[in-house]
Amino acid sequence: MESALPASAEVIRPLFGPGHGWLPDVLALTGDVRAARMESVLSQLREVGPEGLVAEVTGRFGAVVPRSWQRVLDDPGRFLAAYYEVADAAWRRLEPLWVRADALLGREAERVGSAVVSQNLGVVLTGLGPRVRYVDGVLELPRCAREVFELGGRRLVLVPVVFGAAASMHSFDRDDVVWFSYPLPGLGRLGSPGGQPVGEDGLVRLLGPVRAGVLRSVRPPATVSELARVLNTGVSTITYHCEYLRAVGLLQRERYGREVRQRLTGRGAALVELFKGPAG
Repeated sequence: MESALPASAEVIRPLFGPGHGWLPDVLALTGDVRAARMESVLSQLREVGPEGLVAEVTGRFGAVVPRSWQRVLDDPGRFLAAYYEVADAAWRRLEPLWVRADALLGREAERVGSAVVSQNLGVVLTGLGPRVRYVDGVLELPRCAREVFELGGRRLVLVPVVFGAAASMHSFDRDDVVWFSYPLPGLGRLGSPGGQPVGEDGLVRLLGPVRAGVLRSVRPPATVSELARVLNTGVSTITYHCEYLRAVGLLQRERYGREVRQRLTGRGAALVELFKGPAG
């Protein structure tokens, strides 16, 4: 990616280093969260005027503007031109990957939609990435540890990304939506023949193969050791996934004499039933 960027990237680079976690909404490329074509997003970016950028930066920082942003305010037109050139060049480099990821994006839309319909969105939120935690209705995101935000009736928008998976982007400032990004599941499989993901049923897409296997293997209730044998997986791995499934309310423990067995909760049973059959 670095080699594909124009020389003008040096103008905007200081704002994307360590410690720079804020970006004006006019530059976030998410003004229209329903936009389906990058061409329209870039067209909107081209129309951003210096006045809008200056107003947002000064509104954020007031009279004490950080040096890196003061350089932007010194010549906002030059900065906007450079930003557009970089965004356009980055898109041209990423477009082939985006096209190849189309099937994965479709599957992800189905996965999230199924979780919403089955009232199991917590399953999706808990597994968004190693830097994201979801506990008891609270979503913890990087760089937000000291701030608390309420949805307040706004819609929650999940934005899967196909590049820069380690990055974390989110916005709580808008009146209509709260959005945040996360790595698109399955990107590593784009290297398979034909560049298409391997077929999976719906429960596997939602939970992953091990967790789906656990839910389908606890009728009747089973011990962790029994699950490990059935699924040909280590006991410690099964224990980890069982803890996850209990945390999201799909599994519970019951004691049978000296044994502790895992069994489905009502929500877990409903979820397995929803994806019953080989087609998911």
